[in-house]
Amino acid sequence: MFLALDVGGANIKASAFEVDGAFALRSAKLHYPLWIRGVDGLPKAIEQTVALLGCDLKGASGVALTMTAELSDVFRDKKEGVDKVLRKAEEVLGGFKVVTNDGSLLDPDEAVNRYMDVAAANWWCVGWLASLLERDCLVVDVGSTTTTITPVVEGKVAAKGLNDVEKMTLGEIIYVGALRTPISSVASIVPVNGLWCRTSSEYFANVGDVNLVLGLLREEEYDVATPDGRGKSVEECHERLSRVVCGDRNMLKPLQTRLVARFVYEKVVEKVSEGVLQVLSRLASEGRYPEVGFAAGLGDFIALDAVKRAGLRGVLLRDLLGRDNSIALTSASLALYLAYKTGVDVGRWISSLR
Repeated sequence: MFLALDVGGANIKASAFEVDGAFALRSAKLHYPLWIRGVDGLPKAIEQTVALLGCDLKGASGVALTMTAELSDVFRDKKEGVDKVLRKAEEVLGGFKVVTNDGSLLDPDEAVNRYMDVAAANWWCVGWLASLLERDCLVVDVGSTTTTITPVVEGKVAAKGLNDVEKMTLGEIIYVGALRTPISSVASIVPVNGLWCRTSSEYFANVGDVNLVLGLLREEEYDVATPDGRGKSVEECHERLSRVVCGDRNMLKPLQTRLVARFVYEKVVEKVSEGVLQVLSRLASEGRYPEVGFAAGLGDFIALDAVKRAGLRGVLLRDLLGRDNSIALTSASLALYLAYKTGVDVGRWISSLR
């Protein structure tokens, strides 16, 4: 069994790839808002995430880790973030490998020294996994908070940005997700009563409310705190959406807030599509243009709409890997990559999924 973790600022994802007998991949996710619960709680949170998989760490043939938590503002900079995350992980995991932005696997001490190579490098293995499925493609992974767009050209990861700033500039990271994104960061106006109404910049509602109202997510998948601290029923989501225009449940009917939700959803897809088109424009300038777009993550439905808007043939990775593995694609692909690096014929298993 090969175990991999992706320690994010809002969620921890874990995946286990079984190789004894028939191959099997399974994944789990735990919401852990680092900026609220703090660094000292990371070891316990990692333990809990691994426990969700039913894994025994002692039986693992290898363990690997990637992270995006170093961006959290509980740290002064990325160097501190990488160091503290890895040291806390060591308390639970003992020895493990850390993946870099070129696919190298480092020991924790070396990873701390090369902190910019391991910070937010979770996209690399996603691209590697996609390369086993298609020699030329894009992977659009829409998580709860951010979207990562990773191109593959001639069977190799072809992302150009090597850190968050570069990737934000190049369109390879779009800071919009399926849950935590505030409505006002997506839409400055929404349609109300046949007119355009400005949105409040308060954190009254988020994209999770939008997706729940539209039936695109189940209530249990809305696993982050709501903006008002209340529940996650459709009625409560409608109430939060009414406040986006400084109204309330008595001023706007559910039909009206549903239209607000639909408008916001289209804006979310538009933002992701802009990133897809930007990445495609760079590839086109180099004489490349993939025809397949893999949609993954909690918001894979957003990703699918975005790649289709860009004219690509959209493929839901959940149909190949399962919903949980698609949501935790970063850790799932790292578990597979770790097995591959030790000589396991991962390609044979991938081929059996097609």
